[in-house]
Amino acid sequence: MPRINPRKRAAAAKDKWKLKDWYIVYAPEFFGNVEIGLTPAADPEKVKGRVIETTLKDVTGDFTKGHVKLYFQIHDVKGQNAYTKFKGHKLSRSYIRSLVRRRTTRIDGIFNVTTKDGYRLRVMGMVIAIRRIQTSQERAIRDIMENIIRKKAEELNFTEFILEAVTGRMGAELAREAKKIYPLKRAEIRKIKVLAEPEA
Repeated sequence: MPRINPRKRAAAAKDKWKLKDWYIVYAPEFFGNVEIGLTPAADPEKVKGRVIETTLKDVTGDFTKGHVKLYFQIHDVKGQNAYTKFKGHKLSRSYIRSLVRRRTTRIDGIFNVTTKDGYRLRVMGMVIAIRRIQTSQERAIRDIMENIIRKKAEELNFTEFILEAVTGRMGAELAREAKKIYPLKRAEIRKIKVLAEPEA
């Protein structure tokens, strides 16, 4: 098999990049249609389906939200503009580690819910109690978590549910109720994944 000259290989790669266009990627309307990045492609059809990772800090300018990771998938391209839909979010590992210390108790809950307008989501909640707690208290807190998340899904549409979750409002409500069982360090919606969209 003939060896390709490294210079020729580099030149060929450079030519491929020359043929590519850069597309400006925008967040969904309910995140303000802000620019969240650039992505290269020779064909606009190849841009569709790509998932862009950013943070709530980059979308909103709130420097306290750098630990909230957002995932948007490109679904439409018009000219050099690529438009996205929300695919999921999660809290950074370093942020979660900073909350979970020795002698605390972490209570997790994973729930599949359907929003008022038919989006199916997997929602993962997390509560950190300031001390070791009893199993019965864990169970009571997990029940509160489930009740709040399911009630929110019944009452809110997709956009409203996602914004309440990623901005911390849902976690704050969870904390208010769960601290009646035991003093808490933090309550969060740590991850959301979109399982299915309503059929058109």
